[in-house]
Amino acid sequence: MRTRLTMLLATAAVVALSGCGGAPTNTAGLAPRTDAQPSEQDRTWMATIHQGNLAEIAAGRLAEKKGATDQVKSIGRMLVDDHTQLDQKVTQTASQLGIQLPTSLTAAQGAMVKRLQEAKGKDFDKEFVASMTKAHKEAIEATKQEISKGSSPAVVALAKVASPSLLEHLKALKKVESD
Repeated sequence: MRTRLTMLLATAAVVALSGCGGAPTNTAGLAPRTDAQPSEQDRTWMATIHQGNLAEIAAGRLAEKKGATDQVKSIGRMLVDDHTQLDQKVTQTASQLGIQLPTSLTAAQGAMVKRLQEAKGKDFDKEFVASMTKAHKEAIEATKQEISKGSSPAVVALAKVASPSLLEHLKALKKVESD
């Protein structure tokens, strides 16, 4: 009887411990990784879109405050809202995939924000629309590249989610340019 109880307890211990050494546990509260290691294309797009989001949020905030027209202020608000939401998705996906994102703007983006900080009135609006049009054209091109050449399903899906908003922003900016 004692041998049988010992065997039963040993079996139970083996079964209980078998779950402890297998897959790593998720202690950080993050969703488990769902796809293969992201490619250099995926990593580059994530970094580029993240820095673009940061720059466009900063520019949008300036437009909300300094815009000379309601159109520019409205576009600024749209950029802040949309790029904040997109960047939350970007940072969450990067975290899940183990991608380290840059923590600051590029030198060119920093210079653009500085120009906007110094501009006033109609000069601000002109600089804002020109800068944001250029930035959105670049973001759209990078996003098209990610959609066609990316290898991580999560990153490609994120690029597909970002694309319509980027196109909508560019359309709104072009409308202001033509008015």
